[in-house]
Amino acid sequence: MFRLLPVLFLCAAAAPGQPLPLEGIAHIGFGVRDPAKSDAYYTGILGLARAFESKDGAAFYKVSDDQFIEIARGSGSEMPGFHVALQTTDAAAACRMLRARGLSAPLPAKDATGALAFTVVAPEGTRLEFVQYSPGSLAGSTRSKSLSRARISDHLQHTGVIVSRDRLDETLRFYRDTLGCREMWRYEPKPGDLRLIKLSVPGGRRDIIELMIHSGPLTPARIGSMRHVNFEVPDIHAAHRLVLAHGAPLPNGFRPRINAEDIWSFNLLDPDGSRTEVQDLTRHPMAALTEETFHGRRAWVLSNGLIRVSVLAGGGHLAELRLISDDPKKNINPMRVPHYPTIEPYQYDSARDDAVYGDGTHRWLSSGYMGHLLCFPFYGPPSEEEARAGLGNHGEAAVVEWKKIRSESDSGDVTLWYGADLPKTQYRVERAVTLPRGMRVVRVREWVENLAPFDRPINWMQHATFGNPFVEPGKTALDVSATRGLVGGGRPGASSLQAGSAVDWPRGIGPGGEPADLRLFRPQPKSGTYYALRLDPSRQQQFFTLYHPDYRLLIGYVLPAADNPWIADWQENRSNTILPWNGQAVARGIEFGSTPFAEGLRKSVERGSLFDTPAYRWIGARQRLETEFTVVLSEIQEGFKGVKDLRLEHGAPILTSR
Repeated sequence: MFRLLPVLFLCAAAAPGQPLPLEGIAHIGFGVRDPAKSDAYYTGILGLARAFESKDGAAFYKVSDDQFIEIARGSGSEMPGFHVALQTTDAAAACRMLRARGLSAPLPAKDATGALAFTVVAPEGTRLEFVQYSPGSLAGSTRSKSLSRARISDHLQHTGVIVSRDRLDETLRFYRDTLGCREMWRYEPKPGDLRLIKLSVPGGRRDIIELMIHSGPLTPARIGSMRHVNFEVPDIHAAHRLVLAHGAPLPNGFRPRINAEDIWSFNLLDPDGSRTEVQDLTRHPMAALTEETFHGRRAWVLSNGLIRVSVLAGGGHLAELRLISDDPKKNINPMRVPHYPTIEPYQYDSARDDAVYGDGTHRWLSSGYMGHLLCFPFYGPPSEEEARAGLGNHGEAAVVEWKKIRSESDSGDVTLWYGADLPKTQYRVERAVTLPRGMRVVRVREWVENLAPFDRPINWMQHATFGNPFVEPGKTALDVSATRGLVGGGRPGASSLQAGSAVDWPRGIGPGGEPADLRLFRPQPKSGTYYALRLDPSRQQQFFTLYHPDYRLLIGYVLPAADNPWIADWQENRSNTILPWNGQAVARGIEFGSTPFAEGLRKSVERGSLFDTPAYRWIGARQRLETEFTVVLSEIQEGFKGVKDLRLEHGAPILTSR
């Protein structure tokens, strides 16, 4: 009794509202059946280093200098159970304050790791340890050591404790009033069905204890799911790739998902069935679809809080692909918006509009041309016979009215389905444009259908056109998974590359025979060029990216190699003086698909092939073909040097810088 008198005296002096001297979660302890399997999981799958072993045989796996996973070595009834340890800066003071609040707390003493600690039992039955590290403790002596670079996370952000519904009120009072935790969020999928309460632990690390509420008997699987540990990560997709690379036994197609808290998450199970939750704590709103106007044109606008996409009804063009940011160096639209006013091309009236757009076969396309367009069923100018039949440059798909078919929302993603009939050429085209929640990517699936009862050759090309200020001669840089190519003829006297010269990407030949770096937009004033590139046949996914060093934005495309043997780089730097270009257009078009040159369907068929690769493709009678591509928007830092590779893994983009 004499030894308790100083403690009782100090407890009486403690302020009831004074916060406990806590930093956050110190470690989470699990009992395991097979320590070797658990060791393989925590070191192999999660990449945590085994930092030390306590005197009583427990292994500690290091998350950070202050946080660990403790695995009790033993089996059966000898195996210690689940517990939570909270880090305190002053164990004696924490003990005094808890006693002052009516809790029976033993005096702190050194535990099996050499830390000063004491233990209490919460009303729901969880064993809570309060741990004060010291330089002489095992945790203190391993500071700045045993920190694996391959570990999944450096922050053990929360854990879950199981609470019977009939003990919820007293348990909540204990964590809230006795420990000083603050309620943050409740998960109640329907009224009266409260499943979870998040409580913020005092301290500067933002650590959390979740009260996992249950009714009725508990199965081992349910216990393992509720008594979980959570790791915070800055990039959920990188964490997913890490555990897959480390051999995590996940089913095919398993991907992170955005959960009820609007954050990215995925789960693993340790060998004993205890859940490991991995989360990126950035909150993401649901993606949305609205009908608006874009530069005076009818548009469907998809937005998810990270990027905005505007899709035009006239020609179906992807006219805007923009990062949502307050930074003007990030939020520019890289897509070409013409310097002249555009109209809905399907409303073209020659008597009214030829004075603005000219009277050539380009006029219908030029009247509505904006951003990314589909060139179908031919690429380039029409033949003389096609022109007399009323067809213009780059085919019919880019000038007809596209109509909304439907929209879908799934787990916060949004998809616009839209399409158009091509009455002159007897085709139908459709797209599904998906904006995923929480990602800076746009997924486009596209179908073309032959309505005729006979097989036909086609050109099927995507024409992604970029404009100023993102496109600037001498500055905007292209990276692409290309091999070799050939320069087209170009406009006489205005070509910035030697006509008909060979390309060994990224090396070309200038108009005077000098070496040319093709990554950069050619700097010659009043010039243009077009060269075709054979994409790398050894790859399954092809890519290209563009960036401007004065802006913090990169745009990239990932496309299936099977459908896209060709890509072309078309550049226009105020060389075209006809209507409506008027010597004012600055644009760079990256065009990919079935065909190397924009020479029209007849000429591509007559060409047959280039570099032993077909220059067109076939579509069967009544056949419906499908392709896809993904657009990626990314922030880049000052001094960015370009892209070595861009690919998709499990739906997420992976960009490798030069």
